[in-house]
Amino acid sequence: MKKLILLICAAGIVTSGFSPAGADDTAAAPELKPGDVLTKSNFDPYTNLLPPAVQSMLMLGMRIEVGETESCPWPAAFKKATESYAGNVELADDKLSLKGYVAGMPFPQIDPNDPDAAWQIMWNHEHKPAFYDDVRTEWMIDNQNAHGSIEKTLASNVWRRLKWEGRITNDPTPIIPNEPQLRYTEQWGPINSPFDQKGTSFLLYRYEEATRPDSSWLYLPQLRRIRRYSTTDRSGTLFGSDIDQDSIWGFNSKPEWWDFRLLGEKEILVPMHAGKYATADLWCESQGTASWTPCVRWEKRKVWLIDGRPTDKLPVYAFSKRHLWIDQEVFNVSTSEMFDKREELWKVWQNVFWCTKSVREGRHYEDQRLFTPAVAVIDFQLSHSSRVTPPGEANGLNYDWMFEAGEAADNTPEFYTVSSVVAAGR
Repeated sequence: MKKLILLICAAGIVTSGFSPAGADDTAAAPELKPGDVLTKSNFDPYTNLLPPAVQSMLMLGMRIEVGETESCPWPAAFKKATESYAGNVELADDKLSLKGYVAGMPFPQIDPNDPDAAWQIMWNHEHKPAFYDDVRTEWMIDNQNAHGSIEKTLASNVWRRLKWEGRITNDPTPIIPNEPQLRYTEQWGPINSPFDQKGTSFLLYRYEEATRPDSSWLYLPQLRRIRRYSTTDRSGTLFGSDIDQDSIWGFNSKPEWWDFRLLGEKEILVPMHAGKYATADLWCESQGTASWTPCVRWEKRKVWLIDGRPTDKLPVYAFSKRHLWIDQEVFNVSTSEMFDKREELWKVWQNVFWCTKSVREGRHYEDQRLFTPAVAVIDFQLSHSSRVTPPGEANGLNYDWMFEAGEAADNTPEFYTVSSVVAAGR
């Protein structure tokens, strides 16, 4: 069996290396069955199913409960739009735009031998079926130190994103006209707690034009000012956490400013049907490094492994590259690995999904939707964590991933202005 090339530090962290795409690294591994539990003491035979960052999380104390592989079908409206429009979509010669795109998945069939496969995958990720008009949820971030103690908790009932093109059900469709044309807008905040950051918000515009950088602003009510974020600062962290704006939900950078290479197809373990939402047992322990990590159900799924490297449009970028493990069915990033300038593993954004029609009483969808009950963001080199979860019903909030809710979720264009952000944060 060809092994991962590992560099192990004193804490047992996997810091770099992965077997070449297509290598035969499955020989002699015992069969992994539903009901099996992987821990740091027994995962070694299954490294072929585990990205290096996930192996590092196991070394920190994470436990993986293996479940049956289940489908996460596309919403009916998204599937219909793909069937209607995908046949007319072409990748531009420079790979930096789509010709003929209207809505749905631009490239529903990927040939891994196609030299443009990596770009097709990334454009699918940009137009994934998790939501197609708008989405909103609440969030809470626990910043944790090397001992697993919570240093600070940030909470808000607002993360929302509005798509301005590729829209399917909420008028106007398929685009909300704007000059210059927007692909989507996104807002985090205002923050409700802690008190010293109350009212802080982050706002982002993603433009359709390939050469136009994202516009992003941070509102700081204590200073009574809006800070404009520069393009080169996109790998800088937000709100004093371990989270940078380009890593949000796995990969949130403008794809046109990257070089992408397909390293291959893999079968790995992914928490696609976690079965938990807004409960304390999402996290493996209450203290220690295991409390950085989720303890939920994982399953075998096929993914694309993409190597992404920032171009000279991001000249002072903190990371040398990202490895994006992208699910072949839903095209969400499951594991996003960030590497330092020596190409050693630095951080991970690990998404936890629950593909289901409902996670709480009171809101049910006709189709299964892709909820995100938790995110583990870990800085392996600094021994620090920022874990993301919904606040829970005890907080009296009810924005548990509102998909395509539009006006009912305050998710319309007038909420994505600097003046609106300032007014909400006062």
